[in-house]
Amino acid sequence: MGVDTGGSSMDKNGNGKWTAKMVAAQMEEAVRTLRLLRISGLKPRGYVSSWPDVVIDLADASGQDEVKLRLDPPTPEAITRMDEALQWLCQLEPDQARLVWMHAEGVPRKTICAKVGMSRMTAWRVWMASLMTIASTINVSRRAMQSDKNKDELFHREYHRTGNASAAYRMVFPCEGLSNDIIHDRSRRLVKKHQTGSKAPTKTVSTGETGAR
Repeated sequence: MGVDTGGSSMDKNGNGKWTAKMVAAQMEEAVRTLRLLRISGLKPRGYVSSWPDVVIDLADASGQDEVKLRLDPPTPEAITRMDEALQWLCQLEPDQARLVWMHAEGVPRKTICAKVGMSRMTAWRVWMASLMTIASTINVSRRAMQSDKNKDELFHREYHRTGNASAAYRMVFPCEGLSNDIIHDRSRRLVKKHQTGSKAPTKTVSTGETGAR
């Protein structure tokens, strides 16, 4: 029984909402990448230190008799995605993580149910709920990052319109309880960050504070 709720909602630039189906696909890719690492003997020393226990246990238990084929090692990008997927498992309870990983490994459903002590329907529901939990966490994190990015962009637009960094900061960010000195410092840092990132010519920053340059 596959993942049948929610297809890909990403555009060509990787923007959009993560779904359970997308999480399952990256988990399956992580399994393939881990197997390639084991076959090619390229697993970095100490690399497993950040992996969930379930991955270490199942990786050691499975594939011990795999034929040592001449396969290309995984790309750095694939390894990065694998590490990301393994960290998702840390968000789950141990039984949930074990279930998700076994599904990704292609373990037969009957074997999965026996190992986790669940009926077939219960195991499927827990698997789906786990994938959706991961997808929801990713989406919340992406929205928070996008919100911060949008605020930075709004600050810079307002600053370029008025030339007053402190005023632009007050307009965009919550400033309750912040002193003028703190606002002055934060606004100057944002301007400097933008000038460094865009390699724009440095200009005098007006903060609107007495004595500020």
